[in-house]
Amino acid sequence: MDWARVDVVGLTQALVSAPGESGDEKAAADVAIIAMEVLGFREIVRDAYGSVVGLLGPANADVALLLDGHLDVVPVTADWTVDPFGGEITGGRLYGRGSTDMKGAVAAAICGAALAADAGTLSRQVAVSASVMEEILEGVALAKILDEHNPEAVVICEPSRLEIMTAQRGRLELVLTLRGVPAHASSPDLGKNPIGMAAYVLELLKQIRFRNDPVLGTGVLVPVSIVSDPLPSPSMIPATVTINFDRRTVPGETRESVFQEIRTLLVENGINDFTLECHAAPVTTYTGVGLCPDRDFPSWAIPTEHPIVVAGLSALKASGLPEKVGVWNCCTNGSESAGRRKIPTIGVGPGDIRDAHIVDESIEISQLTKAVDVYKNIVLALCE
Repeated sequence: MDWARVDVVGLTQALVSAPGESGDEKAAADVAIIAMEVLGFREIVRDAYGSVVGLLGPANADVALLLDGHLDVVPVTADWTVDPFGGEITGGRLYGRGSTDMKGAVAAAICGAALAADAGTLSRQVAVSASVMEEILEGVALAKILDEHNPEAVVICEPSRLEIMTAQRGRLELVLTLRGVPAHASSPDLGKNPIGMAAYVLELLKQIRFRNDPVLGTGVLVPVSIVSDPLPSPSMIPATVTINFDRRTVPGETRESVFQEIRTLLVENGINDFTLECHAAPVTTYTGVGLCPDRDFPSWAIPTEHPIVVAGLSALKASGLPEKVGVWNCCTNGSESAGRRKIPTIGVGPGDIRDAHIVDESIEISQLTKAVDVYKNIVLALCE
C-alpha cells in the first residue's frame, strides 16, 4: 500500500492481506498502527493483549466516544474462487477473508475518525480500537481497552448494512457431562450407557420454553459437539459423554437462570449424575498473554430514544442514508460495553452479516466509502 495516501479501500486491502485468526493478529495490528500514524492519530498504543488504540481530539479532554472493530478472522475453509488474502476488487466488491467481518469496518472507522478530527472542531476525544480475539472471546479484549480509556459511549462497528443496531443476543458456551457406568459391550445390562442418556437428554431439552424478548425474539439452545470418553471405546460402554451447547440469550436471561432451567428439567426427569459448566478453555494472545475466561457473553438492548441512538440516526441522515434501526442475532464486543458495563452502546458498520464467515467473503465498495462518512458524522455529533 502507498502509505503516503491512506483511503478506506486501500486500507481494507492492506488489512485483508495481513491474515490472522484469533491469537495471530500481529500483522494486521501493525497495519492499523501505520495507518493511524499516517492519519495523525496520537497516543497510539498496542496494549498487553495486542489490541491497537489511537486517540484524536484535545489531549486533556475526556474520551467521549470509542469506535471498536476487531482484527481477527475465522479460518479459511473450502475452495475459494479468489485469493482469500488478495483483496481483489471486482463487480464493485472487495473480496477476502475479513473484508466484511470486519477489517473493512476497522478501516472505515480509522478513516472516518481522522476526517472528523481534520475539521478542527473536536472539543472532546475519540478513540478508535482495532481489538483482538473477538471471534472466540467477545468483549474480553475490549474490556482492557475500556479500563484504560473509560469512554462515555461506544460504537461497535460490526456489519449492519449501515443500520443503527440497538440490541444484540448474548452467548453462553455450555458443557454438559453425563456419567454412566462402564461395562463390557457384550453385557450392556451390567452398565449404564451415557450415550443413550445423551440421546434422551437432547430430546428433553427440546421442552424448554425460552424467554421471549419483544426485540430479539427467543433464546436458542443448539448442541454443537458430542464426544464420549474414552474415545475410541472398543468393546466397552464409555464412562462419560460430554455435549457442548451454544446458548443464545436475550435480555432478562442470565447464566444462573440458564443453568437452573437445564438442571431442573434433567433432575425432574431422573437424570442426576451430570455436571453442567460454562466452557473456559485457555487461549493465548499473539503477545503471549494467557486468557481463560468463562465463555459467558451477555445480551444487551438500548432504548431507541436514547441520545446515542438519536446521534447515530442523525449521522445516517447527514450521510444521505435512511434512518433505519435494527438488531443483531449474533454476539459482539458490545457484550462487554453494554451487556456488562451498561455503557451507552450502538452498532453500525458496513457490509451484511450474512456475508461474514462464508466462502468468497466480500464487501460492497459503496458500503465502505459511505461508512467513512457515517463514522465521521457520529464523531462530530458526539465529540464537537
